[in-house]
Amino acid sequence: MKNIYNEILELSRGNASGVLVTVVEKTGSGPANTGSKMIVYSDGSIIGTVGGGTIEKMAIDRAISIFDSHKNCLEKFSMGESNDDATATGMLCGGTATLFFEYFAPQNHIYIFGAGHIGKALCYHLKNLDYYVTLIDDRKEVLDQVDNANEKVLESFDRALTDRQVAENAYFVIATYQHKYDALVLNRIFKKGWNPKYVGMVSSRSKREKLLSNLKAEVPDANLECCYIPVGLDIGGGSPDEIAISIIAELQTVRYGKKGSHLRG
Repeated sequence: MKNIYNEILELSRGNASGVLVTVVEKTGSGPANTGSKMIVYSDGSIIGTVGGGTIEKMAIDRAISIFDSHKNCLEKFSMGESNDDATATGMLCGGTATLFFEYFAPQNHIYIFGAGHIGKALCYHLKNLDYYVTLIDDRKEVLDQVDNANEKVLESFDRALTDRQVAENAYFVIATYQHKYDALVLNRIFKKGWNPKYVGMVSSRSKREKLLSNLKAEVPDANLECCYIPVGLDIGGGSPDEIAISIIAELQTVRYGKKGSHLRG
């Protein structure tokens, strides 16, 4: 059974979108107790409760409408006689309940595999953009040298992110220190069903066909359209910082649906 506080933590990290509904005040009788919480997701599914019955159904409907407006709000519900400053529920309990609706938007998540020169440069140049950066490597001494990731994961590439929720429609950049790990991570992204929006790999054009052929053999329904190998826009330069800027420029073209001269082309 899911714990609502764990789910609130996932919302706060931007791993999903949802509306947190909290009973902030209650007067008189009724099922909605102060402090009760419920998360409403865009498909109408919920975790937790604000008392059940009609008030909860109306709260779910109100929360779903917030996925369009993205605006937090405070609303009082009447569970008894008509009340000019409260929304009528038709319930006969006699009290009122004030609910706070708080919208959590998903962040743009980017998972970078490899904390070497390019991974470090990516974290540096991404720090002022609205991406949540997760940096993964199996070398503690290398991870310790990077300051600008939102979180750092010290784990083997064949196990990384297994025990956590991975954001959907996220961006992945593969820049490990060995070709075998690059291929392993590429295939894992699709085998795990992480539904990436973008997968970029630091690689040569000569290796691309073999990588994608092996991926297709392991995951026949893999979406190769979201794979950018070699990664980056063709803007020139070869230093780690120049490569990082090329990759981020490509991320932006994918994010905003723009055109660019992609190295994969």
